[in-house]
Amino acid sequence: METCMVRAPAKSCPALSRLFGDADASMIAAFLRMRVFDKLTWLVDYHFDPDETDGEVPAAAMLREQRKEKLSPLETEAARIVTMSSDRGQFALDGLVRSKLATDRKREFEGKRDALARSLWTYLNEPMLFEAAENTLHLRLYRRYDRHYQTFMVEPAEDGETDVDSSVLRALLEDLRARLDRGDGYEVDRFAIPPDGDEPAQVMYLVVHPEAPTSVRELHDDGQRTTMYFRPPGEIMIVHTPSTGRVHVRAGTRKLRHDAAESFIRTVLEQEPTQQPVDFQAYDIGRFFGGFELEIPDFDDVSILRAQVIRADISVGNLASKLSVSTPLDEDIGQLISDQPGLDRIFRNALAIRFVEIAVQYRRVGMEAERTLDFTVTDRNTTSLHSLDDPFERVLGHRLLRYWGILRDGRAPTPRESMAVLPALLALWNLGSDRIGGSWLYERGIEVKTLLDLGFLVPAGWEGDELVDDEDDFAEHVAAVVAHPEGPELRSSDGQSSAAAMPDRYRVYRVRDGWVAAHLRDQLGEALDITAMEDIRPDLVALGALEIDGRAVPLYLARRLEDERIRAAIDTELRARDKQGIGLVLQAGDLPGASLAANVLARLTDHILPDAAEFAVDMMSLTTAFRRNRSLAQGGAAVEFQKSGDSVGVLSVPGKGTIEIVGAQRVILIDRLVQAHPIPMKSEDLTAGFGDQSIGNILGQPLWNKLKDGFLSSPKRGLWEIAV
Repeated sequence: METCMVRAPAKSCPALSRLFGDADASMIAAFLRMRVFDKLTWLVDYHFDPDETDGEVPAAAMLREQRKEKLSPLETEAARIVTMSSDRGQFALDGLVRSKLATDRKREFEGKRDALARSLWTYLNEPMLFEAAENTLHLRLYRRYDRHYQTFMVEPAEDGETDVDSSVLRALLEDLRARLDRGDGYEVDRFAIPPDGDEPAQVMYLVVHPEAPTSVRELHDDGQRTTMYFRPPGEIMIVHTPSTGRVHVRAGTRKLRHDAAESFIRTVLEQEPTQQPVDFQAYDIGRFFGGFELEIPDFDDVSILRAQVIRADISVGNLASKLSVSTPLDEDIGQLISDQPGLDRIFRNALAIRFVEIAVQYRRVGMEAERTLDFTVTDRNTTSLHSLDDPFERVLGHRLLRYWGILRDGRAPTPRESMAVLPALLALWNLGSDRIGGSWLYERGIEVKTLLDLGFLVPAGWEGDELVDDEDDFAEHVAAVVAHPEGPELRSSDGQSSAAAMPDRYRVYRVRDGWVAAHLRDQLGEALDITAMEDIRPDLVALGALEIDGRAVPLYLARRLEDERIRAAIDTELRARDKQGIGLVLQAGDLPGASLAANVLARLTDHILPDAAEFAVDMMSLTTAFRRNRSLAQGGAAVEFQKSGDSVGVLSVPGKGTIEIVGAQRVILIDRLVQAHPIPMKSEDLTAGFGDQSIGNILGQPLWNKLKDGFLSSPKRGLWEIAV
């Protein structure tokens, strides 16, 4: 006897099942005929005339007759409609309808019998407004997550409102079109978002832009395959809060978010953008290493009756191994851990607190009923509070986290803080890395908490066998505990080790490189009275000029000079500016040497006034360093070649300056020329022992061109000498 399984449509396609069960037949019929389903040729069999149906919608039969995979496109769209029928979705829809639709359309919307009907009506009749409401909902939930949004600060509007003329929006699109350089096809729509609990009124701009052309392979019902090329639309969402001056931007990449923010702030708000991160929040659950007690605060508008950690997840032994303990609200999780033999020691020696769940019993003033707020916080800087429907509970949860010291809000640095963190910022900027490990920071004595508070660093999880995600890359590290008689040791996959009692050394942080660079530029600009800076390349900034001994000395800021390729590229850029005269290069790092490309080289940290109340540069010290090394930068008094080992040397030629030579064969070749000076050498003598290689092949074309440009000369064919 053959048996068959009875399908449960409410479980396999819950949103579509609800739509067929609760919505009007006329709107269901219109839903099935939406253009989004044009490729679903089988769906034609389920089209129906709503005037000829009585009772059950005929199309509902597809839930019993078709596979879940086949119904997935309809379920996806139905789920969007059901989501917008929630309380938060309806709030967003209602606010946009009031501000955007004409009076007759508003009445039609408001006349629908329930939330699902209003959501479906908007989906069918006002698709752009429906998408705007979806974006509003997404904004409320994920605005504080860097992977979704970036937030920028502008001057608040005095009246809390900003009217925008259509010509301004056209200017925004033209500017974006020029920046992105992707052809035509840009559109923008503007929506007013009403206030919602602790969220003030906002204005949302939805910008549609063309993505790069792409292709898709399509399989037809007859088995034929075709390739179709198309330009997919991209979307940028810009949300401006006039009363606070916040600008939230969501887009596909970090660069696109910055481009959109800069364009919007300049063209629409007519202000200058800043790189300072705002609206930043960091959730630190490391305090639970010391116990799980939560102090009861005294708030005016609400009575907190009980607050308990009801679940805690830790890493034990290594960061891949997790242990979870949970209790009901009426039990003390700390007492439970203490009562279990050995469990207290395991928690005390845990490598990391990964996840906590907190339950809070409270009673609002003027209300009799007791309520329970339940939310989670993780070590990945996330919390479930943003997904709560009740705005009061979202605010209450964040108030409690601030009270307990778990939540830290970003803020602008004070002058004294700027001075204190400047060496750390120089080190971070010089490193040029998007992510940094806690061990790198702690070994250099860098105050991590201050950098987190000021938004220069963002928590990004832990090193472990768990993927640390990024928009463009993935990294994986493993940390393990190795037992020794003198105590346990935490050893990572790259060979580093430390006492297991300092797990924060193995945290991972994301560096806000743009904010670090912007803050350094602002501080240098004020200290050196610089009005204009030029980004020559990502690792070299022109700071203007200093007046020393009656002449203007070009001033530069450089980083990553320890990297040979970057140093060579900066050398090339500076030599192209030799007509400006000998300059002064301030380096963020610690490269040995007193000159670079006929310019004086100095460490910036050596010339910062140590006892100043705010960041200040010792101008007398800078002037002395320039005077002391100016002659060396010009090449000294005699031809010299100072070697550091067998593969690095610096050639000094009077009147020409200095140039670094890297590579064993190159060092030998230049040393032969210097030893023979002032007598010219034959090309074959210079390259003796190097096979059939020419001088150009040994030196490489970029270095060969630099040397021929002033350091070497050829008195006659086949002869070379130092050019003095």
